[in-house]
Amino acid sequence: MKNEKLTVFIISLVILLTARIFGQEIVTDEDSLFGEKIVELKTDEESLFGSDEADLLSGDLSLVENVADENMEDLSSLLLTNNSGVELGGSFYFDVNSSWTGIDPENLGGSSISDNLSLNLGVTLFMDARPDADSRVFGKAIVTSPFYTTSGTEERKFEDIITITELFADFNWNQKLFFRAGKQSVNWGVGRFFSPGDLLSLSRIDPEDPDADLDGPVAVKVNYPFMLNNFYLYTIIPVEADSYSDIAFAPKVEFVIGNSEIAFGAYYQYNHAPDAMATISSAIGDVSLYGEGYLSYGSDKTFVIDNGGVTAVSYNDKIFFKGTIGAGYSWSDDFANYNFSFSGQYYYNGEGYDDPYTLQELGSLLGSGVISSSDLLENGRHYGAGSVSWRDMWGSDFSLSLFFIENFSSLSGMIKPSFSWSGMDNIDITLSAPRIFGDPGEEYSVQGSTASVSLGVSIGGTSF
Repeated sequence: MKNEKLTVFIISLVILLTARIFGQEIVTDEDSLFGEKIVELKTDEESLFGSDEADLLSGDLSLVENVADENMEDLSSLLLTNNSGVELGGSFYFDVNSSWTGIDPENLGGSSISDNLSLNLGVTLFMDARPDADSRVFGKAIVTSPFYTTSGTEERKFEDIITITELFADFNWNQKLFFRAGKQSVNWGVGRFFSPGDLLSLSRIDPEDPDADLDGPVAVKVNYPFMLNNFYLYTIIPVEADSYSDIAFAPKVEFVIGNSEIAFGAYYQYNHAPDAMATISSAIGDVSLYGEGYLSYGSDKTFVIDNGGVTAVSYNDKIFFKGTIGAGYSWSDDFANYNFSFSGQYYYNGEGYDDPYTLQELGSLLGSGVISSSDLLENGRHYGAGSVSWRDMWGSDFSLSLFFIENFSSLSGMIKPSFSWSGMDNIDITLSAPRIFGDPGEEYSVQGSTASVSLGVSIGGTSF
């Protein structure tokens, strides 16, 4: 039965990818699929039905200026009309990565080096169907390898190969209230490497890949735009819900003031510590600035205290605060010889420890199930992360980048320089040398300080 389901799904995907609706060309940006592009819309869940609902990026007033120059009635009609009816597209990736770990920088001759080869093969597919100007159905799925278990004798389960990342419908009432129902990406935060204000995403930002999509919940979103501002109300229905007490509610309001955007939101669910957040994004010249704040009354996390021995404790009536500030800057000369970008962020974690416990100290509690691995995430009080890149050096196909992250409370972290080349069509090569530092058992240095070398090759990656 599982084989039949997989066969039917793959056949359906092939049909969708080869279909040409009314002879129109497929558009590759699934959130900018409105036919003629009138303004630059954000490619997240808040880019829906026209300019009033479009979310402004900090420091970028082009959207406001473009909208002011258009006839609003004609603009709304154009943005809500999809001439092709159905748009299909996606992206293909095939990455091979070789790494050599266990290098001891202080004793190269005594290093115990191990090698590893990994393969990352998959395709992302989306379908954007717009039967009329007031409704839309969007679906997005990821098909990944391997298709068999590591033994090579048994097929992997259907749900292990195909992941539905988004599946929702958009509709509206009198062009005043806009609805989205289904599984959807929702990112409330503005932070690049850390985002304590993102209350709804089901996955965390990967600081090494901060642009990757985050998994979102199954929810019903109601949006009421007023002027350039927006009010949202989310009703979240967890996949494992079996009673009304499992349903959560999350209101949010956004205000645009000059070249800044300020947002306030909250999250409530029975038997869950109530949360509230605030964000601000702005710019000073070419420098973008942002900040997030988070408050909770109680915590869902299990903590550890030392009373002559480590014991677990919960806090239900204590206020916790998290906050972050960050900045970003990019610059390019007129000849495209210097394409520099910088991003840096500081993160204060009120649920962390000034002197975090190591895995060795918590091994018994973790092994007995008193605490979980999620209780050990972000166990420090203070964090920092940053990245610097120089793309297309002197107009060439070479690029340099440097990534840094540290838990300042445990003094563990990583610094990762990378060198990449993209001189052949559809082939990119990246050489990196991550250096992990810190004592054994700490957050970023579980195995202690070590260095490694990694060579990655991306072959045939493309969008369609």
